[in-house]
Amino acid sequence: MSKRILIIMAMEAEAGPVIEKLGLKETPANPQLRSHFPRFQGEFEGKDIVISLNGKSVEHGVDRIGTEFAALNTQSAILEFAPDLIINAGTCGAFSADADIADIITSDQPVVYHDHRVPLEGFDRFAMGSYPTAYRPKYFQSIEHKLGVVTTGNSLDMPDVDKQWIIQNRGMAKEMECAAVASTAHLYGIDFLPIKSVTDHIDIELDNVEQFLNNLSKASNKLSETLIKVLVNID
Repeated sequence: MSKRILIIMAMEAEAGPVIEKLGLKETPANPQLRSHFPRFQGEFEGKDIVISLNGKSVEHGVDRIGTEFAALNTQSAILEFAPDLIINAGTCGAFSADADIADIITSDQPVVYHDHRVPLEGFDRFAMGSYPTAYRPKYFQSIEHKLGVVTTGNSLDMPDVDKQWIIQNRGMAKEMECAAVASTAHLYGIDFLPIKSVTDHIDIELDNVEQFLNNLSKASNKLSETLIKVLVNID
């Protein structure tokens, strides 16, 4: 039986290049999900690959970024496809000292939240989260990448309190879905791996929204190239 790899992605622009390069075909809509999560499937290098997107908001016509739909997408895909490995691939922000635009960041350390602040004993650690990754050096053989903590929140901006938490947790990649995907994978006992490509520097004066939009295509193409190489390297 071939290894089945589920790739969770939030944005259509991030996923488009890799879906095209892998030649994946859209799966028939699951009537129970009412087509909420577009899914694409195919075989690559002897592996069964499924890419599942968070979909678009009917009301607003934009990608459903953020933790809520990432978790729903991941759980429903787990129940439908029973994957052996889950990858969360997407873009992220990073401190300028840590990474350049379109650099690839993954992690051999637990994924955390930076905006879940509950100052009650026990709940504080639960809210921050600490979800394991299944990083293997061989997955990234001959691939230039950086290792650092991936930290998740539901806002694109970075107020001082979020910045303090990110620094405290030695965060390198700041993004909006990873911890939700990692926690769902952990709940079902499935190996999890993040792969992120940098779109913006979170510590410089230039508007990070402008940076994100200007660099999204470049970062998405680098993400797809890296993701394909990782899929080749996975046993």
